[in-house]
Order: sequence, then structure tokens, then C-alpha cells
Amino acid sequence: MAVVCSLCGEDTVEEQEITCVMLGGNPCWACKERADIQDQMKRLEQEMIKLKAKYRALGTTINAIHDPFIHKFPPEIGSHIFRLYLPTPLIYPIFDYPSNGQEEFLWALRLGAVCRKWRELAWATPNLWETLSITVMPSTLRILGKSWPGLISEWLGRSGVLPLTIIFRRDGFSRNDEEEEEFDNATNRIIEVINLHSSRWRHLSLEVDSDIPERFSGSMDPNQLFLLELVAYGRRSLTQNFTMKSKPFPTHIALYNFSPTSITIGWDNITHATLSNMNANECVEVLRRSPAMEYFKADDFIRPSNDSPVDVDTFTVHPRIRSMDLSHKSSDILDMIKVPALEEWTHFQESRRLPVDAMVSLIKRSGCYLKILNLQYISVRSENLPTLFQAVPSLERLEIGFRSSSQNVNDLMDDILLRIFRSPPDKSTVPANASRETFLPCLQFMNCETSFSWDRVPQLYRQGHRHSLTLKSPTNRLETSDETATELLKLVDEGAKFVIYDYFNCGDFLRNFRERMGREGR
Repeated sequence: MAVVCSLCGEDTVEEQEITCVMLGGNPCWACKERADIQDQMKRLEQEMIKLKAKYRALGTTINAIHDPFIHKFPPEIGSHIFRLYLPTPLIYPIFDYPSNGQEEFLWALRLGAVCRKWRELAWATPNLWETLSITVMPSTLRILGKSWPGLISEWLGRSGVLPLTIIFRRDGFSRNDEEEEEFDNATNRIIEVINLHSSRWRHLSLEVDSDIPERFSGSMDPNQLFLLELVAYGRRSLTQNFTMKSKPFPTHIALYNFSPTSITIGWDNITHATLSNMNANECVEVLRRSPAMEYFKADDFIRPSNDSPVDVDTFTVHPRIRSMDLSHKSSDILDMIKVPALEEWTHFQESRRLPVDAMVSLIKRSGCYLKILNLQYISVRSENLPTLFQAVPSLERLEIGFRSSSQNVNDLMDDILLRIFRSPPDKSTVPANASRETFLPCLQFMNCETSFSWDRVPQLYRQGHRHSLTLKSPTNRLETSDETATELLKLVDEGAKFVIYDYFNCGDFLRNFRERMGREGR
């Protein structure tokens, strides 16, 4: 009876030993030939492993031979070039810029992968390792496992004694309770390593579940933390907390969905605050605690709970805030504060009418001399917009962005420009008993980020008194006629300051128009 060969149907080299005994205890000719082929394939595989290793080694040698600079420079110059290769430092605050990911902070490893000398130089350049950005997820833990704490310790060790930027995110969901426990334990091990270096934390950014920040307790050693960012996912936890063993005194703070009462820090040095997903009372509490505040931004306000009504009976006076950035959801705060030093105000309105009355009330109540006003995404239905401008005669720079272009925008801008060009050019020429028609007498720059009609500008400019005023706005050939463009060019040649972006052909609209006229022989 024929015996089926044990190797039939197998295609891989890793096959079991041939046991064919068809010919008196010896394998048949087919099994024998197949066994010989198997031996050859194994030898070839071993040879391929050696060739690949040699290939990689030659790649490193080629990189070294082809490198015209780094190998010839002294190490300190090569290190400086490596530092220039790093990405631009993070823009504050990180949760405003979701494109900031950990990939851009792996460039130090890419430098070390070029060749042995580059690797030695990169490993010995502490500046390449002063930023640690990691995202902890169940999937990455399954790959890296218990090696993560060691890798992080090695990374931070290469930074020497330099101040550290720590960006820590924890994201994703575990599939079961057992995996969740492993995920949590791994997170704790990573945080323990990071805590060992807390005396060098300069920028700490946490984007995590609300119960994670309390684990970043650091050590008893004094710290140099100047920028703290706390972003909490989901619902706020009753146990939400951030307390370090050595109390930090940052100058910059960014909070997203994180109550200021849950944070133990020194508030006296805070000069910059960015707050989001908080209620008006919490924002005012931050202002109350931070007497040195100079820059204040608040958006995405949430309504307070029923037992925490908005307090509008008293005003929180903040004498040092010079720059304020608010959104339409933060209008409640306008009725709660005084900002006598305010010079710059950005307001993003989005879906509602601009709260002109509340804004005017704040300006008059504060007695501030506003120099820069930036209104974004506002409704053209804000008919009393001139009333707001009438309240800020000290304004030097005005930027406006409407939700869309329309005839209403043209009409409103015509009215605003007409009022401006009828007014004296600066406050030194404004008499003490100036009438209410005096309109933005100090204005030097006006930018309408939404396209409007330039048709009336030449006439207004020639008849008015504001020749030093710079006007900026986008347009195109369909919205601005050749006749108007010709008049604008004449004014530019006479010294007028127009910045007109051509959003059809890109670049400067008047320059494009001048070149087109030249090509057409006009």
C-alpha cells in the first residue's frame, strides 16, 4: 500500500523532518530531492540574512562618505546644525493646535539613523532630547510592552540637565477589564519615570482623562515649571486634581475642562492664561487669583450649574490685562470685569450678533485706551457696529472679518469708511470739545478680511483727511472693475497705502492689474 509523503502540501522552508520509508527504510527519490532543495533554501536564507546586514552596513558607510559637512565639522558645530534641524518650538497653547503630534519630535532618532558618527553626535547633543512627546494607547503598549519606561528613561537621560518639555497624551479604550488594568499599570510606570525628572520640567502638557493629572506629582525637589497645560477628556471628575509635591509657580497656564479650584499652584506669577470649556465664574476666579495677568483668552464657555449662577453684582478689577481674546460663548464675562489697561481685544463671534452694548459698557466702565480691535466672523446685522467704534477713539488698528460677502457688507463698509474719512487723522488735531461725529481719529491700519466693494474708496480718499491710513482687503477682477483699479493705482503712485490681495490669481491685486495692463498695451 502506498504511503502518503509527510511533506505533501507544504510550501515553506520550516517543514518537519522527512520520514518517508518507502524503499526499505530509505526515502523515495521525490522526498530525497525535496529534502535537498529544502537544505539549499535554508542555506540561501542564511546567505540573505548576511547580505542584508552587509547591505545595511554599506548604507551607513555610503551616508558617511557622501556627507560633505558633518564629518568634517568639529562636534560643537555639528551639534548646532542638528539643533537647527529640530522643529520650531511648540506654539502656546498646544490644544489650540491639534496638528502638533509626537511624530515631529522623533527627528532626533532620524538623525541618529543616518550613520554611526551621526548617531554618536546626536546621542551626545542634549538639546535634541529636551522635548518628550508621547501618546499612550493600548495598541502601542501591545507593541512596546514593558520596554517603554526604559526607552523614556534613556531619552530623558540624554537631555542632561536641560529644562524639559513633557507632552503626555493618553488615548484609546481597552477591550476588557484585564487589558484596562494592564493599560493603567503601564501608564503608571511611564509616569513614574517622568516624575523622576520633575525638577527639570519647564513645560508640562497633559491631554488625558481627568483622573490622570494627579499622578504627575513629581518629587520634593524645587521645580522650574513655567508653562502648565491641562486638557481633560469627557465629563469632569469629582476627584479631578493636579498637585505637585513641590508647588510650581508657572507664568503661563492653559486649562481645558479643568476647574482652577482643582489645581494647586502659585498664581502670583501667571501672566498668560488660555481657558476653554469653563464657565464665566471659573474664568473670573482665574483672573481674581492672578494679579499679574497680562494676556487672557477664553472660549467655548459652558453654562454654570443651577447652584452656581453667574455673578454680575460685582466687578473684578484687573489692572494689568493688556490683551484679551474672547469668543461669543464668553460674553457673560463682559459684565463681570474691569480692564483699565486693555490695549488689544480680539473677539470671535461665530453664530450670534456682536454684543456691542456689553462691549461698549466694558470699555466705558474700564476707562481703557484700546489700540487694537480684531472682530472675527461677525454678522453684518450688527447694525450698531459704528457705536462700538465711536466708543474707542484711541483705536490705531482695526481688523474685521464678516461671515460672508454680500451687498450688506458693502453698505456697512461704505458707511464706516465714510465716517472715517470725514474725521481728523489723529487725536492731536481733535479739539477737546469734538463732536460725536469724530470717528476713529487715531486709526492707522484697517483690514477687512472679507471682500467688499472698493468702488467708493478713490472718491472718499481724495475728499477725506486720512491719507496716512492703510487699507487692506481681498478682491478680484469680478468684484473690482478696471476703472476702479486704475484709480486705485493712481492713488498708490501718489503715496496711498493699499494692500489688496487677489484671491483669484493670488499675490497683489494692483500689481497683477498693472502687469495685465502692460501685456494688453494699455
